[in-house]
Amino acid sequence: MRVKKYLNDDWQFHAGELKVPFKTAKKAHALGGLTAALPAESEHRILPSAGGVHFLKLIAQGNVEMGLRNLAGTDLTSHLDSSWQTVTLPHDWKVAQPFVNNPANLMSGSKADGVGYYRRVFELPTELFKSHRLILHFDGVMRMADIWLNGAYLAHNNSGYTAIDLDITEMANYGDEGPNVLLVRADTTTGPEGWWYEGAGIYRSVWLEQVPYVSLNEKSLYVYTKSLAESSADLGIECSVENHTDNPQVVQPTVEINEEKISLEKVTIPAHEQHLYRANYSLKNPMLWTPETPNLYTARFKITDDLVQKEFGVHTFKYNENGFYLNGNRYELHGICEHQDFGGVGVALDQDIVSYKVSQMKRMGVNAWRSAHHFASEELLTACDRLGMLVINENRLLESTPWRVNDLEKMVMASRMHASIGFWSVANEELIGNTALGERVAKKLVQTIKKCDYEHLVMSAELLNPEGTVDEDYLKNFDVLGVNYPEAGVMGAGAELIKQNHPHLPMMSTENASYFSTRGVYKDDAEKCQCNNFGSMYSMVLPGKRKAGDPGVGGTAHPETVMDYFRQHSYMGGVFLWTAFDYYGEPSPFEWPGIGSQFGICDNCGFPKDYYYYYQAHWTSDDMIHVMPAWKRDALELDSDGKVAVRAFSNAQYAELFVNGISYGRKALDDCEVNWRVPYADGELKVCADNGGEVVASDCRHTSDIAKKVNVSSVYRGVQDTLYEISAVDQNGYLAIDSNDPVDLSIQDGTIIGTGNGNPANIETPVLNQVRLFNGRALVIVRRVGSQVELTAKLKTARHG
Repeated sequence: MRVKKYLNDDWQFHAGELKVPFKTAKKAHALGGLTAALPAESEHRILPSAGGVHFLKLIAQGNVEMGLRNLAGTDLTSHLDSSWQTVTLPHDWKVAQPFVNNPANLMSGSKADGVGYYRRVFELPTELFKSHRLILHFDGVMRMADIWLNGAYLAHNNSGYTAIDLDITEMANYGDEGPNVLLVRADTTTGPEGWWYEGAGIYRSVWLEQVPYVSLNEKSLYVYTKSLAESSADLGIECSVENHTDNPQVVQPTVEINEEKISLEKVTIPAHEQHLYRANYSLKNPMLWTPETPNLYTARFKITDDLVQKEFGVHTFKYNENGFYLNGNRYELHGICEHQDFGGVGVALDQDIVSYKVSQMKRMGVNAWRSAHHFASEELLTACDRLGMLVINENRLLESTPWRVNDLEKMVMASRMHASIGFWSVANEELIGNTALGERVAKKLVQTIKKCDYEHLVMSAELLNPEGTVDEDYLKNFDVLGVNYPEAGVMGAGAELIKQNHPHLPMMSTENASYFSTRGVYKDDAEKCQCNNFGSMYSMVLPGKRKAGDPGVGGTAHPETVMDYFRQHSYMGGVFLWTAFDYYGEPSPFEWPGIGSQFGICDNCGFPKDYYYYYQAHWTSDDMIHVMPAWKRDALELDSDGKVAVRAFSNAQYAELFVNGISYGRKALDDCEVNWRVPYADGELKVCADNGGEVVASDCRHTSDIAKKVNVSSVYRGVQDTLYEISAVDQNGYLAIDSNDPVDLSIQDGTIIGTGNGNPANIETPVLNQVRLFNGRALVIVRRVGSQVELTAKLKTARHG
């Protein structure tokens, strides 16, 4: 049977360039240096034959190593020194680097590009190769990756978003042959793939897979829904078996679904060939997968010496001129777009951190996730499968270069069976979209997807223009035309004109809002790179502080505009908000010291901003209400009469506002929102929601004093990580909303792997034993190593005044 062994621990890492090992060699496995075993790791750099040893001695006066250097050019001098450090994967080396004020790196997060090396040594049993092939998997290396194994150049990979799978059966060392040495060079200086923060290094898992010589091809395994009837689902099954032996093999796979065994045909597979099996299966009374009911089935694919289990969902997808249909029913997409980084860890997210991100959006009522703008990770798809989230899985670029087409096919095959995938997007906002060149390229990419994936809809996310100009031949490639920011004033009536000219064309909003806001901030402050949650007066397209009505003020579009546009254009299927979380890079509308975006509905630590609750009021049914702003004079904009804006979001019918117990009116909610202007007074701000007189929810803010201490609370506990919120409170226990103090951290039975605070202008180089609060809050991510994990946080300084 197959065995998977993770290689995430005990890597040696070197930041910065070294003498780059050769990629070609004069003699096999003789590159030496860091690509092979060092003297302290093995008595042999390579293991030559008796004839080889004799020859090396002949040409070098009996000195074998001198012979290697003279004959093969073997590197005998490179070594590990104190600049190498031990790291655990996933690892993003850019996180620990200082921020740099360089306009060239502003969009990508103000961290310098560079080169990093990773090295790992491992051993294998003596005769493993006689029964198993050995596959080495890298799930993600950012960015240009070169890999060496045992003194030989193994592979190159261009994209940081594509997995690398390498058969090393023959070139691995077994038993007394010596240890195996992996060397990986990750280079981000050759040009970015995206214009956002992409990180650097081996930022996803690495593992070895021992696979029998007669084995299932895991990526070929496929169960998909062909059609749904009232009490059954017609499923298709595909399964490929590979024969890597020297003899023909008779193989009859079985597939177990819902405790029923399906026997596929018995086939004789010739030596070193493979066979693709196909079958149909009728699943009775299926439990359908939806975001509200994420029912998963397990398919057990089995042959004599191999077994692979894969989860899948039963569902159908359709999109027409009226919108999206899931399992034959009209379905509104309450979606978000999201990059893959997170506060404190960059792009080095494990399953727990990804699951936390998805769960935060589920609580807001989100049911769809666009992987922007690259292939979704296995961790993201797994979380979306299990928590219930439809995914737009996005190809990186509208290019049909051979390596990109190969990457696309590989990633479609790897992820197509995930229950959460509903759509494939071939690209985002490409300049050659809707051109003759774009049409040819799109056709190739769509064909590549559809030859592998029979279920899901294919679309793209297109740039709009006010005239609604499109290329009809280009559009014919897609099941759905995706358009970005149809509600935005700067796009004019472009989307409406497309619909007018193509009334039967399925159309989807693939990107919306891009609304500026900084968590806990209620007045613009360009010096601090902060935006008012009520609506910033800074613009996407014009410099400096603007006036109301100027193009792009507050971002591409306000949330209220987005929701109103969808109400009037329901055929757009729903919305995909840009973005779920703030992310490093794209610090619009500011420049340095802005180092992160402010488009997020949550900050980059996952702490909700105010408009999180606006969407939650629209998309969830549990009684709720949220009031803004924070209630402290210095944090607010007061008019000449000493009055201040107050806003509440709720899914109730009415809301009543109280300041220090005095009512300022009960109002009906419109668009899940209600507004007041009231005199400011220190104390308590409170709102109560009711449906016809009965209070169903309340929320309040209190005027706080300086921070006296910090509280530690768990916000998410995963399989191996716990995420903690650190919050400052005053002498009354109220959140100290203006506390930006440093906090000392200590941990028992765990390791701190990241800290963050959500400040989009935080240019401090992170350290793991301290975190600075931002508006009273910070996040600490702990990897548990024992059963008595305890995080202690202590306020470092006390402010006065």
